[in-house]
Amino acid sequence: MAIDVREKTIEEIEERLSEMQTSLNKIVYLESALKSSGFTFEIKRFLWLKLSGFYEDRRMFDKAAKSMANKAGMEITFRDKIESYLAAAELYAKVGRVDDADEMFIRATRDANIEQKARIKLARKNIYLVSAQRLEKKGKKASAAKFYEKLVKMNLDNEEKNEIKEKLISTYNALGLFREAKLLEGI
Repeated sequence: MAIDVREKTIEEIEERLSEMQTSLNKIVYLESALKSSGFTFEIKRFLWLKLSGFYEDRRMFDKAAKSMANKAGMEITFRDKIESYLAAAELYAKVGRVDDADEMFIRATRDANIEQKARIKLARKNIYLVSAQRLEKKGKKASAAKFYEKLVKMNLDNEEKNEIKEKLISTYNALGLFREAKLLEGI
């Protein structure tokens, strides 16, 4: 179902969105607007941002992450591009898609200077750690193990690395992956 999009400015689009009752209608409208041509990059960035927000409200984190990644591809400044990639990475982490989150961090790092790279590394560590802990609380140890595996491979200080290694070993043991736990203990 496509909606005819006649609005040409951000203000007109916001007005049309305010008239709609449900977030699903707003999502369909924004998707239709993105398919129609004639919008500037500024308006398309606005559309991707709004679409991502509505997806996130509906707990459709995978689609929200894709929208943020698309927005990042259209950003003008490196700072905005990095922020969008970090937001997409966080959304992918909420879904448990570690490889996609990792790809977003790699893209953000590509466009970053030295200070921003340090911030991206810290964000990556924190997002992975929070995601792993959240998944563990839900009883999803196999998914949590994927985040812990990424964290162990990161360049962290010894205390953090040992703490994460212990969590990964206990997760492996809980999953019955005794051989992997033994290998990790030997490192």
